[in-house]
Amino acid sequence: MKKLTDEFIENVLKLNEPNDWVIQQIEILLNSYPFLRSINYKVMSLDELQAKVQRLFESLGMKYTEEDDLIFVDLTEMQTFFSLKEMIVWLIIASLAEKSHVHFKFDKKLFNDVKVSEANVIDYLCDNSYFIANSAKKECHFILSVTAILGFDYNNQDDIVSSLKSIKQQHKKDLSLSAYINYRKFGQNIDDKPNLQKQSKRIRIKI
Repeated sequence: MKKLTDEFIENVLKLNEPNDWVIQQIEILLNSYPFLRSINYKVMSLDELQAKVQRLFESLGMKYTEEDDLIFVDLTEMQTFFSLKEMIVWLIIASLAEKSHVHFKFDKKLFNDVKVSEANVIDYLCDNSYFIANSAKKECHFILSVTAILGFDYNNQDDIVSSLKSIKQQHKKDLSLSAYINYRKFGQNIDDKPNLQKQSKRIRIKI
């Protein structure tokens, strides 16, 4: 039997070639929770993996619903922004469910209260999703493209571009999320690929 990691990368993530950044994030995730570390992944099927991921969701109190091509996550009760590790969990469950997008909904007040330095996931969201603020309902939405984030290898960025991004974030780190996102270009990893752009915009219109 093929190793679970190979099967997961090829059949679930549907990556044409290994993405070191994605693999690294999944390995970090698998080593983060005691009951996951004790599992022998070399002999586990994808169905068994999905059951374990579902158990992880339940243990973390992570709730979601499925709507057409996306996983919908209502985070309006959250007082702090979620982490990169949690975002990878959402990406895995979306991939296993064969969904193309994850829709995060937040309370708009959170974006005024939380600083950029307290939300290390914000750049990944901005680069690979579209952001929509609904002032009337006091809500904020990220429509995250699963393919965009899984297809972009953050370990292989141009060194100059990476340095500039790091400097930019450090300069803005004391801003609120609301202020910081005004400086960001949303969906840049989506807009580079016409098929992803068309797919994501179609989903965004439904909000």
